[in-house]
Amino acid sequence: MKIGKKKILAVEVAGNHIYAALAAKKGKVFEITEFTQVERQDTEDDLPGVDGVKTLAARLDYTSGPAVYVTSLARSVEILMNTKKVSGMRHYQLMEAVKWEVEPYTGVSGAQALIWVEKIEKAFAKDKMVPEEDEEEITVNVSVIEKNIYRAVRERFKAAGLKLLRIYPPEVCFYMTLFMEDFESPRAILDIGPDYSKFAVLKGEKPAIINTLPISMEAIISHLTEDPSEELESALKFTARQSPAPIPLTICGLGAGDKRIVEYVSSLCANGAVAIAINNATGVTEPSDAGRNGVYATVAGAAIRELYSKKHRLAGINDTEPLVPRLKKSAYLMPLIATVLLSTILFGHFQYMRWQGNIYKERIKKLSDEVKNKKGRITGYEQAKQQAENLRNKIALTEKQIAFAAGRADEDIAHVINIFSGFAHLIPEEIVLKKITQEDLHKYNIEGTSISLSSVGGFATKMQENKWCESVVINLLEKDDGSRLRFEFLVKTLEVNG
Repeated sequence: MKIGKKKILAVEVAGNHIYAALAAKKGKVFEITEFTQVERQDTEDDLPGVDGVKTLAARLDYTSGPAVYVTSLARSVEILMNTKKVSGMRHYQLMEAVKWEVEPYTGVSGAQALIWVEKIEKAFAKDKMVPEEDEEEITVNVSVIEKNIYRAVRERFKAAGLKLLRIYPPEVCFYMTLFMEDFESPRAILDIGPDYSKFAVLKGEKPAIINTLPISMEAIISHLTEDPSEELESALKFTARQSPAPIPLTICGLGAGDKRIVEYVSSLCANGAVAIAINNATGVTEPSDAGRNGVYATVAGAAIRELYSKKHRLAGINDTEPLVPRLKKSAYLMPLIATVLLSTILFGHFQYMRWQGNIYKERIKKLSDEVKNKKGRITGYEQAKQQAENLRNKIALTEKQIAFAAGRADEDIAHVINIFSGFAHLIPEEIVLKKITQEDLHKYNIEGTSISLSSVGGFATKMQENKWCESVVINLLEKDDGSRLRFEFLVKTLEVNG
């Protein structure tokens, strides 16, 4: 099976045979993958035999999975109900209301009935020729089967390894094979069976007309070969006239495999009639020898209906109780369920947070260790850097000391003496020197006081006239507490020999 495909097995008991069709859907494309049949071992039993279902499933290589069943034991009926009343009902409410109305139509009591319902839209109700005076009523399609029959069939499918999803009446399935082809114009289909016939006119995705005819395959053959029946021919002509133009009437069922029947019905139709051909994995075609597989139309139609859409599955029956009634019956459990659910959620959330907390703690510890290691490395680096700086300073000091001891000591002393002698010879009488400090070999700070501004300027000028002076910068010039001027000079000197 290709990825993306949905598959379903459909099984039908009709006459002396059990029929099966395997259908697949991918996107909006349907195909009949395979179909087959086996003879019934017990024709007195209305239900499918387990061995027969197993044999069919094995032939189709579908030994487990979902399946649907078609049987005439399930009935499809139409019930008229008040439009206003129905419009205010939910689906499960409509099912409950209809369940007690089906006994006159089916003989199945409401207490024993399993049903599924489908409301017919107004447009389709008109096509079904509902009288105008009954516009206050709406048509409801109802599928009905007895509970014990459904459960017996489900158990047999389970024994065969299959899961029964739904049981369909034949009346809602025989025309579904036409949905495998895209068509815009209305089409009609006639299913000719061993006991009776079914006729439907399709407009869009729903049948506008569905009729059951008391005409069997044997009756038509008898009419053609032995005992002509005006009543039968009149009924078939009336049915043929309802087939819309220009599409020929499609014939399916056992009668589709008899060329005499197909030609006879075609002669009664204005647009002719053709036998359906259901070819595995190719869909519905119309070859010249069509009809030999027409007997699979109903069982294949059940598979197509199941795959088609949720709305189309409303025609099928199962014993699953609708959600709302189920919840109402279990209302007393809701507080307990809510409490358990809330407790489970809170406990799960607590465990999750606890687990997250442990993860974060481990992460924090790991990151803290990494930070400590990095801080240790940074501290070690800073200490090593400081030690290197101290060593460089010690090396520079040692180099200076070595240089000084090696020969520059006398030169430096001579230079300082020379500078100080220069200062002494240049000091005016008005100036009193307070302090002379040496920043390095060629920088001197001079502090002093003077009784006049001119003497301060003259002192600075005289120093700059000497060859040993590079510059004199007056950093401070202000009056002290008395009548004298306080000054500070920065004197930069040059290297002078001798």
